Amino acid sequence: MTLIVIFIISGLAIILLITVKGLEAKRRKLFFITRAISKGDIYTREIYHKVVRLYYEGKEGVIFFFKKRIPIHTRNTLNKIISFLEEKRRKYADNMRDSKLLKKQDGMSEFFKNMSDVEKGNGEIHDVYEQGSQNTEEKVK
Repeated sequence: MTLIVIFIISGLAIILLITVKGLEAKRRKLFFITRAISKGDIYTREIYHKVVRLYYEGKEGVIFFFKKRIPIHTRNTLNKIISFLEEKRRKYADNMRDSKLLKKQDGMSEFFKNMSDVEKGNGEIHDVYEQGSQNTEEKVK
């Protein structure tokens, strides 16, 4: 139903425009309808040019943002993170060097000195195995 109505309205508009153009040609005078169409066309053309200009300016801005600003910002942030982590690493590395576990006595760190004692058999073993010790006591008796 709506398609039929739209078809009828567009047909009447075409007929009206043809008759107005014919009368303008005979009288050599502009009618209201053609003046309104001309002004509407000028206004529509101005809006179209504004939209096209905004589109290209926006497109250039977006391209600039993605190709220039984001890589620069990313590199800047990455450099800040790297310097921050390096500073923290230095701080904790200095703390590790001052730890009791790694302090050097007699030119060797305490950790490695204790390891060599355990390997030689001089170290202490604090684990007690109850089942194993009972079996060995029974064998000895």
